[in-house]
Amino acid sequence: MFRKILTLLLVSLVFNAFVSAQSGQPKYHVIIDTDGAIDDMRAISMFLAQNDTRVLAITCSQGTLAPDSIFVKVKNLLSAFHHEGIPVGLDKNLEKGLPPWAVYTQKIKWAANQNSQPATQKISSGDLLSSVFRNYPEKITLVALGALKTYAEFVEKHPEYTDKIERIVWYNNPYIDTDFNESVSPESYTYFKQKNLPIDVVGNNTDRYNVDEAYLETIKNTNSQYAKQIVWVHQHPEIVSRMKAEHLQLWDDLVALYLAVPHLFQTEKAGGEVRYVTVQNDLPDEVVFKAISALLECGQ
Repeated sequence: MFRKILTLLLVSLVFNAFVSAQSGQPKYHVIIDTDGAIDDMRAISMFLAQNDTRVLAITCSQGTLAPDSIFVKVKNLLSAFHHEGIPVGLDKNLEKGLPPWAVYTQKIKWAANQNSQPATQKISSGDLLSSVFRNYPEKITLVALGALKTYAEFVEKHPEYTDKIERIVWYNNPYIDTDFNESVSPESYTYFKQKNLPIDVVGNNTDRYNVDEAYLETIKNTNSQYAKQIVWVHQHPEIVSRMKAEHLQLWDDLVALYLAVPHLFQTEKAGGEVRYVTVQNDLPDEVVFKAISALLECGQ
């Protein structure tokens, strides 16, 4: 009974947080860097749904997939949500192979009307970042759903924009030796730690918060185009099999949730300006799923 009461109380707090955020003025001004994994699709959808977050640009950098493949998926997703005005940048290919899960990830469509070659002029990630920082008046939060390489190269080339960076929010499990996102470019994380920029390293260090039928059932009961798109994508046979095997968890999703509802998370100072961020201890899956559901619906 106590657990049920606690769950209901936390859910109520989450909904109140979203209601109070509907001021019409964005609280966060973000650029998102994605490496093309399926959790990136969910996270980007969550960011686009938030009324208090303005997505200024999305850059595509190698990680799970190659930049060209990511670019197509992102452009198609933005088109499905009628967010074609958000510019998308393209990073260069790295001289390294893709991970084993790239084979199945490449097959996953992010939108039903899939255009394999979106008719649009392509811009490099570096040029796009320069344009946004040069012209945007507010401080900017850099969201990294893959490696930190794109941002590190940008800051190194344009140190004059360092003061316009509010903070970096990065998905990377800090409690294992080397998480995949860090392994792509470990030197980039070292670089930012030495620059002493504020970095929130968000991670799921549990075996919980699986992306499963309970998660999908929770978000599908909303009047949200963003939730409907996530549910549609997760009907792909390759994803269904991985859900049944409990091989999918909330990963990058937690970055979007953290910015929206920080009181669901706990932080640990990790030296310098780095903080480790994880979901509050023993927070029920139901609360996290309902928080995501509320987030997805708030943009309708």
